[in-house]
Amino acid sequence: MQQTIFIKGMVCHRCITTVTQELQHLGIELDEVNLGEVKFAVNTAFTDYDALNSKLAPLGFSVLENKRSKIVRQIKQIVSEVYSGDFDFPHHFRFSDLLAARLEKEYDFISKQFSAEEGATIEKFVIDFRIEKIKEMLTYTALSLADVSFQLGFSSVAHLSRQFKQQTGLNPSHFKAIWRNKRLTQII
Repeated sequence: MQQTIFIKGMVCHRCITTVTQELQHLGIELDEVNLGEVKFAVNTAFTDYDALNSKLAPLGFSVLENKRSKIVRQIKQIVSEVYSGDFDFPHHFRFSDLLAARLEKEYDFISKQFSAEEGATIEKFVIDFRIEKIKEMLTYTALSLADVSFQLGFSSVAHLSRQFKQQTGLNPSHFKAIWRNKRLTQII
């Protein structure tokens, strides 16, 4: 599916040239640029609206983003922040409460907007994100499973292991073995 974004302030062919150049400087693959719209190459997934806006704003342009897309983008940024491995999880932490507070909207509304835009629930997105983060941490760091569990906000190592096995069909120890094998090949 081709992605299209709309840009406010484009009024002439010079605007098209300027926006095209700025997008190319960001390394974005374009298919077509017209007055007020940019179509990305088919396999390009553009998500960094803030970087694009910071490049275009001094030139008198701004990205127009629909409300649902903006909410989804904000949710994904919060997921990335919270499950990066550096978040300090407070006692009795609930991600849904954090989202509602940060976005200043009811969680049911946020959840419905996300599901309508993404075709999956926030919970599924969070699980998938955490699973990928577990793989990364076990494969590329010396952290123990208990450390990973703590850093990603799991209630226990057993909970992490159960969810990991359920989602991937593999035990977390499989990815830890990859890290050990990498270390052995670096020593040799």
